[in-house]
Amino acid sequence: MYTRKKLQSDLNALYVERAHIKSEGWYLQHCWLVQVKPGGNARTNRKYWQVRSRQAMFDGKMLKHLRADEVEDYRAAINRGRQLQQIDRQIEKLQQRLLALTTTAQSKVPFTALDEQEHLVKEVLAQSQELRVVLRHLGIRNKLLRTGSVRVRTQDSGSVAGERG
Repeated sequence: MYTRKKLQSDLNALYVERAHIKSEGWYLQHCWLVQVKPGGNARTNRKYWQVRSRQAMFDGKMLKHLRADEVEDYRAAINRGRQLQQIDRQIEKLQQRLLALTTTAQSKVPFTALDEQEHLVKEVLAQSQELRVVLRHLGIRNKLLRTGSVRVRTQDSGSVAGERG
């Protein structure tokens, strides 16, 4: 199991790597390159390059036609974007593990003596018995109210509701 310091150092290393990739240049996420043959009435079979995206990002469109000299720039940007996505996923996983590690460390109650444990058990039992008694009385009162054998006074008129005459 990883220690907190190890997880924190791994997280810091990922942040540094993420900053390094961002400093290399621009990046594209959720994009890919496609080589497409023209369709319709086109008189040529020359393929051309497109960059496509799941989100509208190229002047409100989801694809952009590329010139041959732009392909390598876009390919590098897409690779940087993919690396950033992988690093972001790793960062999120490490943050969750670090959070889980800190919450489990805080939730553990160290018992120093057996007497302390016994005291807590007795306290819990006493509270549960008190709760059982209260619930029993409420159940009896509810049953009597349903049968109509208890007189209930209303506050506004002082009259008695549920009287049998």
